[in-house]
Amino acid sequence: MKRTNSKQIPIGKKGLILCEGETETNYFQGLTTQDKYKRKFAGVGVEVYKPKNHSPVGLVTEAKRRIREAKSTKSPFNFVWIVFDKDGHQNIPKAFSDAKDVKNPPIHVAFSVTCFEYFILMHFTKTTKAFEKCDDVIFELKKYFSNYEKSRNLFNDLKEMHNVACENSEWLCERCEDDIQNGKRVYELSSYTNVHKLIDALNQL
Repeated sequence: MKRTNSKQIPIGKKGLILCEGETETNYFQGLTTQDKYKRKFAGVGVEVYKPKNHSPVGLVTEAKRRIREAKSTKSPFNFVWIVFDKDGHQNIPKAFSDAKDVKNPPIHVAFSVTCFEYFILMHFTKTTKAFEKCDDVIFELKKYFSNYEKSRNLFNDLKEMHNVACENSEWLCERCEDDIQNGKRVYELSSYTNVHKLIDALNQL
């Protein structure tokens, strides 16, 4: 399937990516420091880290704090993303609502149901399969990636399948579109990931 570009997101010279877990943090640190991006990011500062309060609402709170701090030093962020998943969290609707209220720059959300490992699974297979728990996703993932361990620095192991994962993630979003148009929120879906949108945004730098 030919990839289509996601909606253009303003990308500048300074960005922030806040992650809920170590796996997500390691993945995006690996992505932004790989050889392919070294020249691209030579003049771009991209911070990737897991804050102390890494709940979904905590990520929004930290993003808002960092945005205010950056503006006060006259060095504002050009793009801000938070990365989290549904896995057992409370107040996910509030996290989305609070993020939506921030406009300059907007806080974009890379979200997965049930967990970030669903996006990792997309490196190996195209699926709409629903999983009740993250452990179930990992069990499925290990059929393809037997030495997978949560929180490991895994981007180098997956980089050859990186484009496939983005294509499969976009394909899943397209399959979810009817439900979303009919009023379902992404966190109400049985399977979902839009992590490819963050990667597309980085690719547009």
